[in-house]
Amino acid sequence: MACLSAPLLFCVTRSKPQLIVPYTSTPHQHKPLSDIDDQRTIRVHIPVLMFYRNSVDRRGEDPAMAIKEGLAKALVFYYPLAGRIFEGENGKLIVNCNGKGVLFVEAKANVKLEQLGDKSIQPPCPYLKQLLNTVPGSKGIIDCPLLLIQVTRFTCGGFALGIRFNHTMMDAQGFIQFVNAVSELVQGASVPSIIPSWERGLLTARPTPTITYEHNEFKDFELSKTTKWWDFEKLLMRTTKFINTQKLASDPLVFFSKNISHSLFIKRSFTFDSRELQAIKDQCPSSTTFEALSACLWKCRTIALRPDPNSMMLLTIIVNIRERLLDLKLPLGYYGNAIVSVTAITTAKLLCSNPISYAAKLIREAKNTVKDDYIKSIIDFMVTRERPRWTVPRNFFITDNSRFGYDEVDFGWGKPVFGGVYGVVYGVGCLVPHTRREDREGKLVALALPPIIMGKFENELRKMTKAQT
Repeated sequence: MACLSAPLLFCVTRSKPQLIVPYTSTPHQHKPLSDIDDQRTIRVHIPVLMFYRNSVDRRGEDPAMAIKEGLAKALVFYYPLAGRIFEGENGKLIVNCNGKGVLFVEAKANVKLEQLGDKSIQPPCPYLKQLLNTVPGSKGIIDCPLLLIQVTRFTCGGFALGIRFNHTMMDAQGFIQFVNAVSELVQGASVPSIIPSWERGLLTARPTPTITYEHNEFKDFELSKTTKWWDFEKLLMRTTKFINTQKLASDPLVFFSKNISHSLFIKRSFTFDSRELQAIKDQCPSSTTFEALSACLWKCRTIALRPDPNSMMLLTIIVNIRERLLDLKLPLGYYGNAIVSVTAITTAKLLCSNPISYAAKLIREAKNTVKDDYIKSIIDFMVTRERPRWTVPRNFFITDNSRFGYDEVDFGWGKPVFGGVYGVVYGVGCLVPHTRREDREGKLVALALPPIIMGKFENELRKMTKAQT
């Protein structure tokens, strides 16, 4: 049993975890992951929550049982997800499709969904541990279940679906494709509307690897030799010099260490309605909403951190390559990682002294480099450089998960009140769907920063969003 006494006495009683195996027998074979799948940065588990209200039409029906049955049927089509990963030669990750199954937990809460409040069901959710409990021995990458699912029923009849998935197996679009398959099978379909495709061999290194781009997000830029006391990241690196920050940065729930994370960082979400987004976009007439918002967040965060003016500042964005590949078209239904990182780079002085249109232009130019040659270069880079992790200091990561449909998945109880990725860590900004359905263009971003820096960031952000209002 897990309890949290403030601000709400919220208790959850869980059943014993069980393994859900494919509904019928599936092939037993070894399937190598792609050279994008097995990069070290994404050897992590990603937590997702979806909240559903009670449905009068489904009164008396058990959502946990329905989802469990749909899950078993979906695993027939997505049978590698029921397997286990092992590490082959030169660190290559391979799936042993042995049908061992995925972890499933049923739970009951002592409160109504409405009692949690709108703020608490959006990132950073204070009840994440109650709604998606880590089963001992399940958090690793090697020889661990690739999915953990928890269905928590509220006293009102609503429920929360918590899923933690192994990122090496799929990206956000692949994950939603899989969850939609479960929802379709729950509601009576015999096969998913999109048949999954493996085809990981399409995204592997060339026989003669050729690196043609810089790939700055993997470089270690030396922190400025400034002695100014306010350079937070340099101070933090000094105080953690005996900690492998690159390794710990791969954990989606912490940045440097759990103790440091809890003592130094606070987590807060920022909601941008369509009016505020337009105010930001008006400052960058040639930019998309994503480019303008990312530029705004990057500049405000850098001003708040107060790095040495000559420091190189990076903004790393995640680009979906499904529609960008010309030579190697990925098949419909590809659910592996079809994403690459690309970085905009400038000095802190130029970033902070220029309007956000300057940063937006850098972001747009970086995005536009993501074509076949760039994608092949980064795949070759992974293999020849032993799959390095992204650099952490002076880097800010932005990923847009707001349009994949986390808040659209319907198991027969209607669409979620809210749904999205819930990992909130220092250095990362993840865009998720807006909480208010009447404003479908809105965005929500959750960040982790030290308290004083968070206050400065909020002040800068307030100036930006009101610049044109």
